[in-house]
Amino acid sequence: MHKIREKEGYELDPALQELWQVQLDLMEKFLDVCQRHHLRCWIDGGTLLGAVRHKGFIPWDDDVDMAMMRDDYDRLLQIAPQEFQPPFFYQTAYTDTDYYRSHAQLRMDGTAAIRPSDCFQPFHQGIFIDVFPMDGIPEDDPRVADALRKSRRILRFLKAKNTSILASGRLGLVFRKLKARHAVRQRGWAAIFSEAEDLFRQFPVAGSKGVGALSFSGTSLVYPKEIYDETAWLDFEDLKVPAPAGWDVYLRTQYGDNYMTPMRDDTLHGHLVIDAHRDYRELLPQVQRAYRSGIFKRLWEKLFK
Repeated sequence: MHKIREKEGYELDPALQELWQVQLDLMEKFLDVCQRHHLRCWIDGGTLLGAVRHKGFIPWDDDVDMAMMRDDYDRLLQIAPQEFQPPFFYQTAYTDTDYYRSHAQLRMDGTAAIRPSDCFQPFHQGIFIDVFPMDGIPEDDPRVADALRKSRRILRFLKAKNTSILASGRLGLVFRKLKARHAVRQRGWAAIFSEAEDLFRQFPVAGSKGVGALSFSGTSLVYPKEIYDETAWLDFEDLKVPAPAGWDVYLRTQYGDNYMTPMRDDTLHGHLVIDAHRDYRELLPQVQRAYRSGIFKRLWEKLFK
């Protein structure tokens, strides 16, 4: 069991603390693999903010974010199947067919962290931490906007393959779904996904002054490359975790100059269905029923309001 620090002024949700315990196990495993293979990684996003402000999780946060430069991220893709054995699962489009996100997730078997909008997707939906690839972001390069547009089109196309048309209420997706299923049968999931990733490999970190999670947040968040030249080790609950030495510049860029002032906001994952003790496959049927019911209720209200 990891030791969770007290969050002064906050009453912590016991279920959230159970989630954090699993995520700390995942983070500890991830850092061990990266250190043994000399792969550089850093805490990112709200995890970095939590380390600086709370020496651990933000009291209402439900995830862990890690970042790696694209070269190290690609090296980890190669060794992940050997290094992450059950109950750990390193999830990418290459290890989990039908997974369509542009970043990796390290998952824990026997747990659940289900995004309701993903409840009809057949990929692994255990508790996870995010791993984002960082690419160079060149200034005033028209190829960047073109890469973002093309990659998003590819990922939307793949996502449609397993979208429940009836449950989503998006009847217009039926033709995209049929085309995606045919394309995957002909070419394979990984081959199509790799086209989206290759669009970002044309922007090496070495040739850029700015870096960012281009495939995830586009050009909305660009950080000076030099803030990652050195690594600082910060307290995060009972772990020591790597952060960019220029973490103050990072946090001001993403959260503004008053980043030390807590402001509660929704997470990017929406309302996850979380269970640290039951497998996601056990919970999926009830999440699917609730999701369908919500769609039909909104549709009914829209038609007869």
